[in-house]
Amino acid sequence: MEKLDQRIQLVASAEFNNVVDRWRRDQADLPSRSEAIRRLVLHGLEYEKSYPMRMITAIIRPHKYEELRDALVAIGIEGITVTQVQGFGRQRGHSEIYRGAEYQVMEVPKVRIDVAVSAELVEKAVREIEKAANTGKTGDGKIFVQPLEQVVRIRTGETNEMAIG
Repeated sequence: MEKLDQRIQLVASAEFNNVVDRWRRDQADLPSRSEAIRRLVLHGLEYEKSYPMRMITAIIRPHKYEELRDALVAIGIEGITVTQVQGFGRQRGHSEIYRGAEYQVMEVPKVRIDVAVSAELVEKAVREIEKAANTGKTGDGKIFVQPLEQVVRIRTGETNEMAIG
């Protein structure tokens, strides 16, 4: 085993320590807390190396799309895929009146935005989506971030980060 000779001071909350302790108890060799943190950092660095891109999917209210699009373009995102979708979450649809009769609409119209970004741009993009899509009311939507293994630009054959720019 490699000799470790560098110390790093880490100030952490009790909640962080509890999470680390739960993780280390699941390990076969029950590492010390500092060794557990070192391993977790290495796992995170390996993950970033393996998945340098992310796919952000946002489901938002249709009237917020233009504001969101402009915000993403302003931070340097060059490609957005937009789909009109229907669905429901906690709000479970809404009631409408048509020709005097009230009926329940379960699926609510939404807009789905898919954006492929480099890992460095994820937090900034998520913040911009939150800011642009937020009305403060139930039904504002969701943001999903997933690792993206590979991207290929069909026309040129460029791959990964070169293909999303």
